[in-house]
Amino acid sequence: MAYLLILLLSLFFLIRTTLMFIGLLKGPIITLFEQYGGQEKLFLPLLPLVGWTGGLLIGLGGWAVSSPEAQAALAGLGVVLVLATYLAYQDLPLITEFHVNYLPYPRWYHELLERTTRYERRRIAYMWLRLSWRTRLMYNSNSQVFLIWADFIIMGTVMEDDSTDHPGNRGA
Repeated sequence: MAYLLILLLSLFFLIRTTLMFIGLLKGPIITLFEQYGGQEKLFLPLLPLVGWTGGLLIGLGGWAVSSPEAQAALAGLGVVLVLATYLAYQDLPLITEFHVNYLPYPRWYHELLERTTRYERRRIAYMWLRLSWRTRLMYNSNSQVFLIWADFIIMGTVMEDDSTDHPGNRGA
């Protein structure tokens, strides 16, 4: 029963991470932009993909396969993948450099990182929370439309900053 639970949870999160990786699920990534504080967290899709694949193999090895040798092989490979993911999280700067240089997925995320400041990304994240679920679905499925919407948020942020800095708008 535990293997079935591991299998189903891993399958759910593997599908979720795959949708985020290919750019069809933006919400969980955008929530990373909301956080205040020190270092901004980056979305590194390869690590969760490998980890949840390992969990899926552990669940398959314990539940779906009848041969003991195949169970041991699948579960062993799954444990290796989960341990590799854990070790990769221990050396996060190296993995971050790999992701930024060699794995620029999802593309909308890396494009947004390149052309916005942290403050602008935070504004985008808070405006995302105000969208209806239908609008979010539309932006999830079309990255170009999402980036146009993000440009409007960025322009609004710049215009708001300009209007507050203008000497004629300051109170006496």
